[in-house]
Amino acid sequence: MSHLFVTGVSGLLGGQLMARLLDQGRQLAVLVRPSSKASGRERIEAILAREEETFGHRLPRPVVIEGELTSPSCGLADAEVEWVRRACDSILHNAASLEFIGKDREAEPWRTNVGGTRNLLDLAARTGISEFHHVSTAYVCGLAPGPIPEAPATASHGFRNDYEASKFEAESLVRSARFLDRPTFFRPAVIVGDSRTGATSTYHGMMAMLQLMTVIVRSLPADETGFRKVSLRLAMTGDEQRNFIPVDWVAEAMVRLLGMPEARGRTIHLAPENPITIRQLIDFTSSYLNSGGVEFCGPRKPSDLNDIESAAYGGKSLYEPYEQTDPVFETTTLAELTPDLPCPIIDEPMLHRFLAYGDADRWGKRKHRGPVIETWCADLLGSLEPAELLSVARAVAGGAAASPPATIGIDVVGAGGGSWTIRRDCKASACLERGLDHRLPCYTLTVDELAAAVHAGPRTATAAGSPLAQQLGGYPVAVSPARAVS
Repeated sequence: MSHLFVTGVSGLLGGQLMARLLDQGRQLAVLVRPSSKASGRERIEAILAREEETFGHRLPRPVVIEGELTSPSCGLADAEVEWVRRACDSILHNAASLEFIGKDREAEPWRTNVGGTRNLLDLAARTGISEFHHVSTAYVCGLAPGPIPEAPATASHGFRNDYEASKFEAESLVRSARFLDRPTFFRPAVIVGDSRTGATSTYHGMMAMLQLMTVIVRSLPADETGFRKVSLRLAMTGDEQRNFIPVDWVAEAMVRLLGMPEARGRTIHLAPENPITIRQLIDFTSSYLNSGGVEFCGPRKPSDLNDIESAAYGGKSLYEPYEQTDPVFETTTLAELTPDLPCPIIDEPMLHRFLAYGDADRWGKRKHRGPVIETWCADLLGSLEPAELLSVARAVAGGAAASPPATIGIDVVGAGGGSWTIRRDCKASACLERGLDHRLPCYTLTVDELAAAVHAGPRTATAAGSPLAQQLGGYPVAVSPARAVS
């Protein structure tokens, strides 16, 4: 059935990858861990509701599989493993822990980045999936001097933190899996928010720096014009570069590369051609905050720190290993395969969008409420008897045929939707399967159209005093004509 099995869709990059792939018509099965407040499907709906605002139209829904990457078989029951074997032909492994330091190898980031990758590889071997796309990081190079080639990394130079080391080990696991057929390695640099809206769901990296700057500056008194003087000496020249890349560009590039056979088996750096400098970062932030006064005093930290400097150096200590060693990454593959898709330059207006979003989001503390789903199509279809499923199939396919179609796919777009195959198993009944097979007739519906197909029949049956199955001859269910997509 050619589904792409995807992990990590609840993250910043994963949400955009999922939305773009669905918009292109890719059949997805997504592994999602339920939270204490939401089921897996509710988490996916919340993500896609936000993405639909950006796209401006309804999106299809993936097959949602609740599981846990860090559990054997990714937490899937035998029946779910069998469905993956039958329905999925490739894997996109995007899930990762961003923790920099782990207390031991049983904790994060090792638990997800190494243990989770091992579990997913075991699932791939068990289900016969040999096409594997792995989202690594450009920083598997560790402390190696640049330019960093698009090639297998080594551990010979050491690593700045456990995150880099764990991602190196995860990439090594994939490279050593002999059953895989030319695995692809995507190595993004430091992913930041959406270049168009500033939106983000994570406050690591650049956003942590912007938040720290915002808190420090706004704690200072302002003069009569609202200007704030920042007495801060940074142990930098200001010319240090940072490899920040907008998430929308990363998602667009990856989705395009996933569709290119010539990208298979390659190691691909996703890094900027024109990285932002620390001086630009400070200047752009200062113009947003109406502040100034930051000085660059060279590589040595001042010994007589004032209160502002103590707060700044304490807040950025986690990222200090990158201040003098952010390398240059070769981007040969991007230049070859996507020459018309350069990485956007993070200029002053874009950085202001990041800052404005951070303010509006209260730097990650704003509560994001998921959509209220009135009709879950999975529940609606799952409640039907086999004969009723056959009636729905006939209604979706047009309702006027002399006999119901043997098998059709229905792709219900929008909130509460999903994709299913209705397969006739005898003259008067049918069974329901998750996902689509595009070799078969497939119809796109809205949730309301599917609900009409399901509910109009039983109301007619009640009036006639007979089961819905008896209404198949001459009583087609009233529903808006579905749009055939194949």
